[in-house]
Parts: sequence; structure tokens; C-alpha cells
Amino acid sequence: MEKEILEKYKKAGEIAKEVMEYAEKLIIKQLCLNVFELAEKIEAKILELGGKPAFPVNISINEIAAHYTPCKGDNIVIKENDYVKVDIGVHVDGYIADTAKTFRIAGKDELIKCSEEMLKQALKIIYPGIEVKEIGRVVSEVAESYGFRVVTNLTGHGLERYNLHAGITIPNIPSGSGILEKGKAYAIEPFCTTGQGAVKDSNRAVIFMLISEKPVRMPEARKIIEIAKSYKGLPFAKRWLEKEFNPIKLEIALNQLVNLGVLHPFYILKEVSNGNVAQAEHTVIVDEKPIITTT
Repeated sequence: MEKEILEKYKKAGEIAKEVMEYAEKLIIKQLCLNVFELAEKIEAKILELGGKPAFPVNISINEIAAHYTPCKGDNIVIKENDYVKVDIGVHVDGYIADTAKTFRIAGKDELIKCSEEMLKQALKIIYPGIEVKEIGRVVSEVAESYGFRVVTNLTGHGLERYNLHAGITIPNIPSGSGILEKGKAYAIEPFCTTGQGAVKDSNRAVIFMLISEKPVRMPEARKIIEIAKSYKGLPFAKRWLEKEFNPIKLEIALNQLVNLGVLHPFYILKEVSNGNVAQAEHTVIVDEKPIITTT
């Protein structure tokens, strides 16, 4: 990896780490418990520190595993025993740091400890050429030792410039094919749960990504495409558009663009048996001595 690119990955990681510490302070010290305000503060902090969001901050609570970011009017308040998964993405010139942590005002319990230990043990065995199924084996064994299950249909993933899910996936079970390559960046992302160990799509999406351009008649839909192009293939939030559009027309335009295959919707993911879910994640650049950019 070229030195200039490596420095951008490292800078993104430094910003992500600082923003996660800021988020932890806001939640644990109960300085900001409204999830809409929390999301806005986290993303503003990313910009303040010189980065840009690589995706809308995910604030997924309890049985919601991923892809939840608040919209205007989502006045959910974090409660003492909630499992609050904060998933933060930062990019510097397109080079991404992806990190996540689970918080609980009442204190860290075994489920959260399990997620952190899964990540810790996975990072210990990272080296060029390791098979992804070996990472999954280690992760799943930690979950079993704690008496929990991994979420089998959520995975880690490769990272490339302006590409959040590039190349191979990194399962949380001992399956799949592929190896980690020297000089490439990956998000190692284990999830554990008190439930059955799988997630399903809800019927609601609040995060989208431009995947193709097609002619559309609705002016609002055309404007959304132009805005989406500015993110260069990275996901964006419905919340980011709400200040510029009439809410009814925004909803119609987003639905039209999804139905036409212009936008990919990231549906909110929920554990199939409503089990609580905890997540931990770091970004690592594979080398003989791996570089974990988000610690």
C-alpha cells in the first residue's frame, strides 16, 4: 500500500476512534439520549475533525442489529438497559475507517463482553493469507464459550476507496472461502445475540445507496440522484435529505427510485427471535504486523 493512501486510512481511523469516544461519553454520561440528536452530534463531530461520514451513523438498539439511523421525528430515547450499537464510518478522500461498539448505561454485561472478546480474538489471528473461515471459527467459539450465538448472516467485509463492501466477506461462522490479502483493508465485525442467531429485513429502509442512473420524470427524484452522486457510491441517509424536500414527495421519490433499481435500500435488520444483539468492530490493514486503524 502506498504511503499516502496508508496515511489517509490512518487519519480516518484516528477520527473514527475519537468520534466513538465522544459517542460513548454522550450515551454513558447521559448527555444525549435522544437518538436523532445523538446521530446529528456524531456526524457533526466527524466533520469537525476533518473527515466525512462513510455512511450514516447506525444507532441500532436491542433486537435491531443494523441499518437503523434516525429520521426527523424519530424521538426514541435510550433507556438504562438498552443495548446501543453505534456503528461509525469515516472516510478521508474515500479511504474508510469502519468501527462499532455496544454501550449500555446500566453497565457492560456478558453479551457486550462477548462481542468485544470475539473481536479481540479475531484480530489476534490476522495475517496475510489467513482463510476467512478460520476467523469465523474463532469468533463462533468465543460466542459459544459465553453461551450466546453469533449472527450467522451478518459478516465483516473488505474496504476499498469509496467502496464500503468490497471483495470478500468475513463470516462469523467457520464457512466461506477466501483469504485476507496483504496491503488490503478489512472491517472485522462480529455480532452476538441472545436469540436464534440470524437477522431478517424489516419493511423499512432509511439508508440508501445509488447503484445506477436511469431517467426519471419526478423532479424530486432527479434531485435525489444528483445528491446521491456526490457521495461517490457511499450510502446516505433519508435524514440527510429531509431538510431539502417536502416529506411526502421525498417518500414518493425514494420509493420510485428503489422500484426502478436506481437506489439500493438498506432495510433495517432485526434479530429473527427478537433477541438482543451486541456488536464490536475495527478496521484492520493486513500486514505481517496488522495495522488496526480504529484503536
